[in-house]
Amino acid sequence: MKSETKNAFIFAIILTFLTLLLVSFPILNYLSVSLRLSQVNQEVQLRTYAKEVETAIQGILPLQKTFLFPRSIIFKSALLDANNHIVFSLIDEPIPTFSDEFVKNDTSLFYKYPLSPNALHAKFLVVQKEISHSQVIFDVLVIIGVVLLGMLIFSYLLLKLLLKPYIETSTRMNLFFTDVMHELKTPLGIMQLNIEGLVKKYKDKRLSRTLAALSTLSTLYDDLEYLIKNKTITYSTEILNFSTFLEDRIAYFEALSSSKEITIIADIEPEHFVRINRIELQRIIDNNITNAIKYSPPQTTVEVQLRVKEDGLFLSVKDQGVGIKEISKIFERHYRGDIYKGGFGIGLSIVKSICDKYGIVIEVHSEEKKGSEFKYMFEKEVEL
Repeated sequence: MKSETKNAFIFAIILTFLTLLLVSFPILNYLSVSLRLSQVNQEVQLRTYAKEVETAIQGILPLQKTFLFPRSIIFKSALLDANNHIVFSLIDEPIPTFSDEFVKNDTSLFYKYPLSPNALHAKFLVVQKEISHSQVIFDVLVIIGVVLLGMLIFSYLLLKLLLKPYIETSTRMNLFFTDVMHELKTPLGIMQLNIEGLVKKYKDKRLSRTLAALSTLSTLYDDLEYLIKNKTITYSTEILNFSTFLEDRIAYFEALSSSKEITIIADIEPEHFVRINRIELQRIIDNNITNAIKYSPPQTTVEVQLRVKEDGLFLSVKDQGVGIKEISKIFERHYRGDIYKGGFGIGLSIVKSICDKYGIVIEVHSEEKKGSEFKYMFEKEVEL
């Protein structure tokens, strides 16, 4: 459920981004026009203020001794004589040379206004205003924000609506598989325990084959259970005694190997530890041993080694089986090297995903009709 909601949100973001790309051209045009209109508006403001200053200058009386020059927090002004020399100035920056009535630099807009004859003997009035497009930029940002937010909400709600049937179906399927796996686990365990007891008592080959088949079925069950649960639960790690754990798993597959007259030769150095989840380590070991037994002819051997080398702790499973034709594909989901051997082709894909999770390096060596060897390099841990 969370995954589908996350995917819907990601898709909505992508759709919103694409929408922004589509509307960017008209928005840029709007911005360009708005900036031009803003400058025209500021030019009008400069003209209006210049006329106000001129009116104040023309209002000087003949015998008036003092004159308070008009000041503004928005505009600054200066008076020039006929030779463009400064008579009086409130402008902080240098006054530019005018080729037109309006001149613009990086920060300001200047307006040169010719004055009528006046008591101050000034010929020109220069008015300066800092360029400000903050309102235009604010308006554009509001438009972009409204478009993006509206598109994001619309896309998310639409995708949620479209995904609702899929989410409901997926939820029901997950619940169904969880219930089925739970119901299968108990009878599998009961059958395995009872047949193990019968094998010990009667030593019947048919019972041994049945027990071997149950071991294979149990491994497949564990693979399916891992596939269902690994996306919904977190597998915590612990420091495990790899040596004893591996010995226990080899012992578990004795019935399966005996049914095919295959001998498992174990060369396991004692007291080696790794930090990993117990279930995930079991998936690596079980899939490699079952594959080695499955693809090996009768009266051959499977060699399992656990050794420490300079680079780390190495697990090796080597068989004398049919070999692998396409090594590059063996870790792909649903790939099977031999369709006549059965299975769903999910075991090694699970192994690959676990190895990627823990940074376990995999090496595969194989030769057709001679056998295969799978090597896994683990990071060795020290027992606490």
